[in-house]
Amino acid sequence: MKNLIAASGLKLPGFNWHTSALRWLTFAVMLPLLALPVQADKPFKVAILMFDDVQIIDFAAPYEVFGQAKFEVFTVSATGRPVTTVMGLSVNPTYSFATMPEADAILVPGGNTGKVMHDQQVLKWLKSQHGKAEHILSVCTGAHILAESGLLDGKSATTFHRALNSFEQNYPAISVKRQQRFVDNGQIITSAGLSSGIDASLHLVSKVLGEDKARTVALHLEYDWDPNSGFVRANMADRMFPDNEYSWPDGILFDRISAFGDEQRWQISYQVKTSATAQDLMQVYKAAMASHANWQVNDTGAALQTEWRGTSNNQGWLTSATITRDNAPDTYVMTLDVYQRP
Repeated sequence: MKNLIAASGLKLPGFNWHTSALRWLTFAVMLPLLALPVQADKPFKVAILMFDDVQIIDFAAPYEVFGQAKFEVFTVSATGRPVTTVMGLSVNPTYSFATMPEADAILVPGGNTGKVMHDQQVLKWLKSQHGKAEHILSVCTGAHILAESGLLDGKSATTFHRALNSFEQNYPAISVKRQQRFVDNGQIITSAGLSSGIDASLHLVSKVLGEDKARTVALHLEYDWDPNSGFVRANMADRMFPDNEYSWPDGILFDRISAFGDEQRWQISYQVKTSATAQDLMQVYKAAMASHANWQVNDTGAALQTEWRGTSNNQGWLTSATITRDNAPDTYVMTLDVYQRP
């Protein structure tokens, strides 16, 4: 074409053969590519371990968080067969260990973990995922499954508040954190009980997509998320109730009516059905409290009061126990309080 233009004697204003030819060639090469579909970024994949007696909120709440963050979420169990949760809900896992795709994160929920935490197939799978996944997150007593696998050795962790003592005793290689809603070791994150999994999941979203995205998800869920602190169940005042060994009269039945409080005070009430007298019940409780060296028993008649006198706590804690007759025959209401001295 260049020779034809030159032979014709035509002069094209502003025409540069080398530049124009290069532009046309580039356009010709790119034209087929423009018809191709745009490839989206690879989705962040989260695999949630499922097993019989899993706690519903432990897996369902994180599933909601991750789904709202546009992660690709799927469930997996050892065999892929349906599992039954602690409250009888039947769940069909998406994959088995053998068929699941690679995941960027693994979530290990809690529940009644006494069986699954000793399942060698599950422990072997977790160890293999440790070498593949970027993140592993546990909720509640799911930390016990991780602990049995050895993945928490030498690391810090937390778990369900009622399991903290046994967790610390059974796994001395783990530094147990009682005052945190979740603990981040880098690859492995453990969270406290139940709803704490929401906080840990939002924390993972913030690590992957940024804190702004995590806050957006939290507000969409109408969840009051504080990434730096928040409610810690293990800090509540009932931690001050000592573990007692009771020798209750034969045939006594306890039914907890309520248990609530905050960091300064906690109250537990029971309905007690027994043929024993209120005085008998109080004597059992008094003997149990008197067995603790750090508690001074003050029998006021109307109520049994004990006072913390140990040197390891200077906040001045008191407990009280009252037993009153209920309306039904051979039935009482026993109320236990623990609170800081005013």
